Amino acid sequence: MARLPTYQKNIACLESLWDADIENRLSVRPILKLASMMNNVKFTYLTCNTREEMKHNLEKLKSLKGYGILYLAFHGKPGVILLDESSVDLETLAAFMGKGFANWVVHFGSCSTIDVERYRIRNFINATGVSMVLGYKKDVDWIESTVTDLLLLDWLQSYKSMKSLWNRFRQRYRELVALTGLMAFHR
Repeated sequence: MARLPTYQKNIACLESLWDADIENRLSVRPILKLASMMNNVKFTYLTCNTREEMKHNLEKLKSLKGYGILYLAFHGKPGVILLDESSVDLETLAAFMGKGFANWVVHFGSCSTIDVERYRIRNFINATGVSMVLGYKKDVDWIESTVTDLLLLDWLQSYKSMKSLWNRFRQRYRELVALTGLMAFHR
């Protein structure tokens, strides 16, 4: 596929522990490196295992210039991000973010977090001013979701219109979207 014009969006990622094995730790960091190298964008990666850490790290990320993607790599359940020692629901996350991420794309790389009533996603978008929310509506396999995350991080660099991005991505990767339950909501 010929590359489309670039609309570079640097990537900010927060990630929690995936399991108790801290010596052989799974991480999305390698896909961030690959997406960064493929698209000549920067990425910032912070670990986040407590509510206090999440709030603190989001405050730090708000000051970044040239960033446009917030990638949240966590375990999840409907309406909630699961941290190592606690959890954060969509409404609390929106309060932590405030309008500091206005016009960014937020991708929930977590199982089922966006499997909620649509008004909760709309409220999240309105409270934060983000341009698009992406995420999985069901429990997903780690490898399948990570592959999907890499594709999204790549495709997000080639589109200004998030509606066009989603329409084309959904068409091209129809089976992967169905398999993972990937959904998108735009402002």
